[in-house]
Amino acid sequence: MKKLNILLILLFFGVNLVRAQVPTPTNLTAQFKQENHPGMMGYGYVELKWQMPQSSYGYLFKVFRMGPNDTSYRQIASGLRDKEFHDYYVQPQSTYSYYVVAYNYQGISDPSNTASVTTPPVPDVVRFVTLPPKLASLGVLYTYDANAVSNQATAVITYSLVEGPADLTVDSVTGIVTWTPSAGGYFKVKIKAESNLGGKAFQEWSIKVTGPTGTISGTVTNSSDNSALAGVTVFFINTNSTRHEVAYTDQNGQYSKQLVEGNYKIKFYKRGFVPEFFDNKGSIDSADVVTVTANTTFVANADLTPVAPPTLYTISGSVLDANGQPVKSVVTAFVVKDTTFPILPPTPRNMSAVTDSLGNYQLRVIGGFQYVVYAKPFNRNYYPEFWDNKRTFQEADRILVNSNVENINFVLEQKPVYNNGIAGLVKDFNNGNPVEAVVSVFKLNNGRFKPFKSTRTDSLGNYLVENLEPGNYIVFAKPRLPYLPGYYKADTVAFRWRDADTVVVSENGIVENININLVTRPDTGFAKISGFVKTVNGDPVAGAVVLTYNLNGEVVAYSISSNDGSYQIENLVAGDYTLVVDATEYENASSDNSVSLNYGSNPSTTKDLFLNPESTTGVKSNSPVPSSYSLSQNYPNPFNPSTQIRFTIPEKTNVKLEVYNLIGQKVADLVNSELSAGEYSITFNASGLSSGIYLYRLQAGNFSSVKKMILMK
Repeated sequence: MKKLNILLILLFFGVNLVRAQVPTPTNLTAQFKQENHPGMMGYGYVELKWQMPQSSYGYLFKVFRMGPNDTSYRQIASGLRDKEFHDYYVQPQSTYSYYVVAYNYQGISDPSNTASVTTPPVPDVVRFVTLPPKLASLGVLYTYDANAVSNQATAVITYSLVEGPADLTVDSVTGIVTWTPSAGGYFKVKIKAESNLGGKAFQEWSIKVTGPTGTISGTVTNSSDNSALAGVTVFFINTNSTRHEVAYTDQNGQYSKQLVEGNYKIKFYKRGFVPEFFDNKGSIDSADVVTVTANTTFVANADLTPVAPPTLYTISGSVLDANGQPVKSVVTAFVVKDTTFPILPPTPRNMSAVTDSLGNYQLRVIGGFQYVVYAKPFNRNYYPEFWDNKRTFQEADRILVNSNVENINFVLEQKPVYNNGIAGLVKDFNNGNPVEAVVSVFKLNNGRFKPFKSTRTDSLGNYLVENLEPGNYIVFAKPRLPYLPGYYKADTVAFRWRDADTVVVSENGIVENININLVTRPDTGFAKISGFVKTVNGDPVAGAVVLTYNLNGEVVAYSISSNDGSYQIENLVAGDYTLVVDATEYENASSDNSVSLNYGSNPSTTKDLFLNPESTTGVKSNSPVPSSYSLSQNYPNPFNPSTQIRFTIPEKTNVKLEVYNLIGQKVADLVNSELSAGEYSITFNASGLSSGIYLYRLQAGNFSSVKKMILMK
């Protein structure tokens, strides 16, 4: 009995010694911050800040919270490196309490002091729900019925003019804007909507006032029976502009549009019919040009052909394990091609079937489309898979279906079972509405983020990716148009994988609230860019995301390259663009990715894009030439098993980069050569080393610098 008591005492002191090695966070404060944060209806968040009794280097933090409906504290965040956290998931007029712990490979600290905050009521938020017309004519009355709303039912809103032409008026009660232009040009207008409860909103736009106008009118009929077609969208594309005008046919199939003098191409579109350009042309390149002159009318009729009923084919195959045994699975075919102007009547976006007792399946799909096929096993002991032996949607092989397709077979790989995962919501960054998408996770492996696993959100945008190998991940969402794809980055939007936040997944536990913010493409048009994504050696790259940036730095469209590396970006507004190709295992190798489009002479163009396979062991240099020597902190840190080390040198010199343990033994030579001026990055793989603190030292010319890094296995 005496020996047992001694062992218990030693165990008690041993546990407390480990805990004492990690200092406890101090001075935790909680403060509510008012902010117009997307998804929270203009409410705000709780800002947490804390301190450490010594340097926080080498420590991560977890945050725990108890809300009004909780009976105990629960973890809401982990893997934090900064001594600050923003909690956006709070409700008005509620009390929340928090504490923080620090941890590393040595253990976990005691809880910090608790900090509490009571959130205020929802403030009065006013917003405009109408858009103003931006075109006016000389001597013709311009009107705009502005309408703003408040989130408070009792609010009374009044309107006023902040900036605009002297003779432009705004009715303070109705918000109706009226003006008769007396001169041509561009005129800036700014109005204000203000609530008696304190909320206010502004709306600002420019009105283009033009000279005399002409008219294009006509009738659109159904070629099969000559009946009038109502609800046809008629696009008027100015060949000297980046904009277009729109009209719609009435119940008699007739339309009429007043337009500024100029040259136009006309497109007729109605779902269920073959789109057509005037005069009976199949593309914008071959469309006739119509000249509009003042006080004249040009008649442009169209006869649209109904789309033939779709032909159905089958995709069939089997889902087995490595031993040839059937694995019960749900097999789904996804339509790859998405477009702003769908031609077929509404059809299911994906088709699913469950395998039979022999592991066989058969899907009925619409012919003429490319598909990606996905097998999701019922048994969690197997990895789900995209055909052909791919882990994610982006890299999956595309299947063009023009006849019955057989032998789309899956051999599923068994996997270890971890009780973990990543969960969150895919949502609209501007209004918080849920967005359906395919969500993929990429795991950091030997210095690269490699495709690992994909899943679909539910109809409310929720997703859960379970049973992941422990490690560091980035998360990607591919939605349907008009949304653009994006990566997880807390509280903002990320289009490129290098901008994504890393999610740390341990062996147990779901990492929650990994919410992916997406935005819609800002505008659509009729121009097109196509080409191929290749390596510098000419090999095709599948699954690369091609982003299209306008001159304002906004992403306006995208495409994902197919098996042969081909991509196609449609429905672009005429203008100047820069293409950026993003693939997790490659570096951009193209020097000039600029493209110029115009509706008159160049409505479509081709551009091939080139990538370099990213080095995992060598050194790579980036421009511009730096002005000084520097050694950056490795990232990620702590790491397992690989991390990136970056440094800069302003001139050509001999460079040594070495890694030592804490007793001074050299464990790795990373660089030992003469390098030119530039910024360099290498990957240090420590898979053969044990957990602990290591030092890395850079010697370049007369410059020397040493930094610490933590290997945590």
